Amino acid sequence: MVRFAGCNKKTMKSPVNPVFICLALLLASCQTTPTIQPTEPPGPSSTPKSAITSSATPDPRAKYEGECVFCFVGGSNKFEPVWDAAAKGFTYHSDDPREIITLDENFRVNKGENITFENKIVLIKPTRRKDIEIFGTLTIRNSYLIWQQTEYQQSRLRVKRGGSLVITDSFSFQGNQYWVNWEFEDGSTIQYDHFIGDPWTSIRGSVNYTAANLSTVKVTFFNDVHDSTVKILNAHHVWFELYPGEGIRSITFPAKRQWANWSINDLWPNTTIEVTDSYIYERDISIGNNTHITVQDVPSGFSLGWSVNKDSSGYVNCELKNLGEPGNDQGVFYEDTTWDLPCNNSSLTVKNSLLQTAWPVTSGYVHLKVYNSNLADTRNYGGNATMEIYNSSIGIVAAYNGGLVYVENSTIKDAIEIKDPHSFIYGYGVTGGFETLESDGGIYTELDQAGPPWK
Repeated sequence: MVRFAGCNKKTMKSPVNPVFICLALLLASCQTTPTIQPTEPPGPSSTPKSAITSSATPDPRAKYEGECVFCFVGGSNKFEPVWDAAAKGFTYHSDDPREIITLDENFRVNKGENITFENKIVLIKPTRRKDIEIFGTLTIRNSYLIWQQTEYQQSRLRVKRGGSLVITDSFSFQGNQYWVNWEFEDGSTIQYDHFIGDPWTSIRGSVNYTAANLSTVKVTFFNDVHDSTVKILNAHHVWFELYPGEGIRSITFPAKRQWANWSINDLWPNTTIEVTDSYIYERDISIGNNTHITVQDVPSGFSLGWSVNKDSSGYVNCELKNLGEPGNDQGVFYEDTTWDLPCNNSSLTVKNSLLQTAWPVTSGYVHLKVYNSNLADTRNYGGNATMEIYNSSIGIVAAYNGGLVYVENSTIKDAIEIKDPHSFIYGYGVTGGFETLESDGGIYTELDQAGPPWK
């Protein structure tokens, strides 16, 4: 997950997710112990050519480089996305002749069914929280998907077991500020060929995934990945969040903001990830219960997810301090520093590396406190959990499913999100230009005195 507006992360996460997620609103501003080794609808005669350059004549690679991921998108070509500052997202050119179709959360591809969108503008406008499920094959060619949600991750595109998603010469972007996530479940197949877009995606279980020809690759690999094959060739953007399973691991990442090869074959069972001649933008690590990670020799920087959950009764008390520096997205360099979290038997050691930002998440029978940290997004997924945050900078703070969060003397940049009955976030001394998103009974309350009100 995982990252936000600007160049920070990302993702919204599930109760066991780490986080993951800048979903590229930076556009508006432009925007053994395993080791990873870097290594009007158009007629037949007027069908538009793709806005994306063909593989035979690739664009100069320099335009894909740098901080702003999609600054090369949005030119005068009528088939390309165009930025809409008022909507805080992308839209289409008024003279784009492709047929416009509208889908909502009830769109579905059934098992054995094949649905193709070709030379279309597809508006996804959900009216409630529900995922779009793909059990058959969904093929998208020379088309443009625009997600017009009314809340974050309102409708995920979820490719189920036996389902396939095939995208060629197409775009997919947010039509407003609300982030989009796609989920690739166990037994699914994904094929990108010159696909450019900002959805944050995730892989679980056994997935066959290929991306080629200057595609966008934003993926969280969860700790239940197994028997997966991932092949990425000449991607214009690679951002991985790696969520290994339990155990002890030492990790060195390739330098970011460069074209490189990268092989990962020892973090999940029978799984190989091969990245060839692709632009490494970011790579993050996430920690879960019973996981001990050492990140070493990564001076170009990395970011961190930390998941703390406990399903059985009996609370544990957990504290995290000084994860980076509040307000400093450039990061803090550590020569040799360890954060130990005995409450769930996990730890992080950073050696000769730059830690930029973090996103702790929790659920279950956990009391989690976070102090003096630079947080991309932090979330309480409920199930009896409480979270307290002090003297920190935060992108998003969220509570779901009865989760309780208290924030004190902290800056919130993007949003406070509260969903579901009995979910509450309380703030004391909270500043920042955030929006408050209350839904389904969730409430945010500003306090006139310090301290969590549930104590």
